[in-house]
Amino acid sequence: MNSKYILILFSIYIMCICSSCSDFLKEVSQDEFEPKTASAFQELLNGEGYSTTICFDPITDILTDDVEGAQGQSYNYTDENLAHRAVYTWQSNMYLLLSDYNMTNLLHTYQNLYKCIMACNLVIDGLTTADGTEDEKTQTRGEALSLRAYYYFLLVNLYAMPYNCAGTTPESLLGVPLVIKPEIRDEGIARNTVAEVYTQICKDIEEACSLLDGKTGNTIGLFRINNVAAHLLASRIYLYMENWDKVIEHADAALTGAPALVDLTTYQLSNAASPQYATNNIISRNFPEVVFIGGMARHIKTEGTLIRVSDSGSNALLRLYDSSDARRNIFFSDMSFLYYKYWMAKRGTQEQGFVWRTAELYLNRAEAYAAKYMAGDNSCGQKAVDDLDALRSKRLSNFVAYTLTTPAALMEFCHEERRRELCFESHRWFDLRRYGMPSIEHTWYDASGNRTVYTLKEKDLGYVLPIPQDAMDTNSALKQNELAPERVGEVN
Repeated sequence: MNSKYILILFSIYIMCICSSCSDFLKEVSQDEFEPKTASAFQELLNGEGYSTTICFDPITDILTDDVEGAQGQSYNYTDENLAHRAVYTWQSNMYLLLSDYNMTNLLHTYQNLYKCIMACNLVIDGLTTADGTEDEKTQTRGEALSLRAYYYFLLVNLYAMPYNCAGTTPESLLGVPLVIKPEIRDEGIARNTVAEVYTQICKDIEEACSLLDGKTGNTIGLFRINNVAAHLLASRIYLYMENWDKVIEHADAALTGAPALVDLTTYQLSNAASPQYATNNIISRNFPEVVFIGGMARHIKTEGTLIRVSDSGSNALLRLYDSSDARRNIFFSDMSFLYYKYWMAKRGTQEQGFVWRTAELYLNRAEAYAAKYMAGDNSCGQKAVDDLDALRSKRLSNFVAYTLTTPAALMEFCHEERRRELCFESHRWFDLRRYGMPSIEHTWYDASGNRTVYTLKEKDLGYVLPIPQDAMDTNSALKQNELAPERVGEVN
């Protein structure tokens, strides 16, 4: 890639459309805008590829069964809280309604992910002719490939049907446009299939793992991807593809270097009286189990709004925790004197959007073993139990080992344990999709106390988000997802 082309692309895609800045992007002479060395490309990746000023998933937590409606006081019926209703009730015109309420921070996930992908593309392409040591280029390329894999993984799970959608194949499903070169193109870019997107994701993450495995001696901190984080991401990707052996392979590789599980039965938050104000919560750089942390926290919250953590009905999240489960008190702050009852306290005062942590590795591998057990490999049943019990022994004060029975019961327990552990970490919506897209009900209370029930039916079109209209307007080849009609609730 010639020097002039890098300069043009870098200026257009990074200086103009990205909102964050780093020292590398200061307004200096034009020659200094052009990255030429491996260290300069690493700085570009740090600022615009990782992009800690973007919330990559601001809405999916309130699409799930982990939340329910709450009747607030009259002063809670603000424009912002009413705007949340459009997302919470799975309306296909949610973007228009959010825009009407000026909730623009929730509208740009699609565009932001492609901006970050463009930064990764610039780095991956530019490193081929950059100055620097092979070690520097290997490290930076491995990180950029991991990030690109992650961003496409998010895109295809937000804006396309799940990989394992029953009754069809990933080869026949529309995915998202694959852009893997830093090129400026006049013509529109059509959507690739779900299969094609996953093929690229796997190609990227496998190369990243191979590159970063040779860099295990490097200490680069929690805000950059190392080999453990890359293998964790790979185990997640293959879990969604139901490639169980690859899940186990990558979870095994990650666990050789991952932090130990934290014993939550003895873990002390920095502010135990008010967990929501602690600094060492689960989603924080200070939690010892974290492998990687990134993004920015701009989620729709489950406190002070008209949406709360689900606590009613047989499938409510809070009802899954027994009295000895330390997670209930650490993940949620009891606010029973207020109408929303529980405050989701996983984040505390931290500003990061997400974490990848050791617990997921045990859950990914346990589910893979459970699936193999269901397929007839009896040796895998106890292996799944061992992984689940390794986690549960660090979460329950009166831990009792799980008794293995049927494959179906084991898989159900895997899913429940995953929900208990990973709630409000942007997993549940994607998990529901790959579990077969079950029916969900959401209640909404108006200011007068009237209750309306909205239903997301099994395999509903609402399980796929609409592609934003401004993305459609700027890409003539982009085809919109099939949209559900306006969702009308039942008043009762």
